[in-house]
Amino acid sequence: MTLAPAQFSSPSPQAGSLVRIAIVGRGFTGLMTAIALLKAFQGPFHLVLYDPYPKIDGGEAAGRSASTLLNSRVRDLSIDPAAREDFRRWLETDDVWRERAASPAGNVDHAFVPGEVFSAYVYQRFSEALRERTDVMVQVRADSVTAIGRHPGGGFSVLSSDGQTRFDTVFLATGYGLRDGADCASTQGSVGEALVIGGGVHAVNRALRLLAAGEASHVTLISASGFLPQPHTSSAVGAVTSDRPFPHTLRGAFRYLREAANRAAAEGSGWQGIMNDFRQRARALWQGLTPDERRRFKRHVKPIYDSHRNRLPPGQYERLHRAIAGGAITVRKGKVERIATNGVLLSTAAGLQVLPADRAIDCRIRLTDLDSPLFRALIAGNLVQRDELDLGIFVDRAGRVIVEPEIFEGLFAMGPLGLGSLPDIDLVPEIVVQAYAAAKALAASLQGAQTRNGGPPAGRNEG
Repeated sequence: MTLAPAQFSSPSPQAGSLVRIAIVGRGFTGLMTAIALLKAFQGPFHLVLYDPYPKIDGGEAAGRSASTLLNSRVRDLSIDPAAREDFRRWLETDDVWRERAASPAGNVDHAFVPGEVFSAYVYQRFSEALRERTDVMVQVRADSVTAIGRHPGGGFSVLSSDGQTRFDTVFLATGYGLRDGADCASTQGSVGEALVIGGGVHAVNRALRLLAAGEASHVTLISASGFLPQPHTSSAVGAVTSDRPFPHTLRGAFRYLREAANRAAAEGSGWQGIMNDFRQRARALWQGLTPDERRRFKRHVKPIYDSHRNRLPPGQYERLHRAIAGGAITVRKGKVERIATNGVLLSTAAGLQVLPADRAIDCRIRLTDLDSPLFRALIAGNLVQRDELDLGIFVDRAGRVIVEPEIFEGLFAMGPLGLGSLPDIDLVPEIVVQAYAAAKALAASLQGAQTRNGGPPAGRNEG
């Protein structure tokens, strides 16, 4: 789905008095933030969305390739937390999309749909929300934002290839970092040996597509941790809870998780419901961990945790393991040190190895590049602070960037940018909830500022 730039050459005479909001990034996180603002932020405002990349995409849960099935079910993909059935209803009104939702037993709620279907839904809901807000002015700029700093008159200065612009509030919604359209890109032609780098959902999808399209006769799938995504159940399961008190340490929590999963396996109920329950508790657990425990989680537990929370649709999981059993896919554990045109240099427990191949495709999920010019400027200006695991930057549940205790200046970091503070904030349902929380938090913040200054309520023009 492509967004056409919409430049307003003749702004309203009142435009200068509107609350000015910028969203940096127009993937799923950025567009979801825009939808939440249009639906939940009362009063007129001027919204500018920056992104040189014209596609709607997302993180691990939303998928990068339009032809790839998303790894979240239809029931979990609504852009309205108060109407979980919204995406299903949208699918059921369109014959083309409904036929492509290959649902088990005819239950669309349990279906897995291609990324292009979800993108069409998100963009349609964005367009509808925009049409309903005749008091909002929106601009889409295909510009790269290179720096953000404090403006002398209050708010923020956003520096882009088009110049410098002042905003009252800025939402950082760059996903896993500033995007590169070449990542995990499609290729043409048939080769013998292909290397796919990454152990996540995107890498598995890419490996399977190479084989299905006849673009490779054999694929080596390189996972740094050696883990691959686990499967969803054929039908969705809810959280399986326990009466036992939940531990507050990392070691205790995962002992609890292993024991609960073993019991579920013995009872035949499966571990997925146990993991669903654990994820509901993960945020409270994370907030109570010491910095040392969080670092141990990153080193030793995160790869296992990610392989169980980012699951494959059952059909894809079965195809993956048929391909592995049949020799069409080989899984290697190691860290890729260098990528060349004829293969990769791989660091393994046995030392450095050269893996030759006709094609190498990098499908790794990249964490936020805090050394990019944009984030260097934000850190140097003391506008953001790295989290202790270098997964992103410190935020609260609504995505507010808090550098000093109790001080919020109007800067938000949405979705995966807050992974060091909020577990699972890279998944669609969590991003949706956060977007609406951010819109409400912004309204409350501006209202409070206007009240303290004795002016009219935020976002409204008087007279």
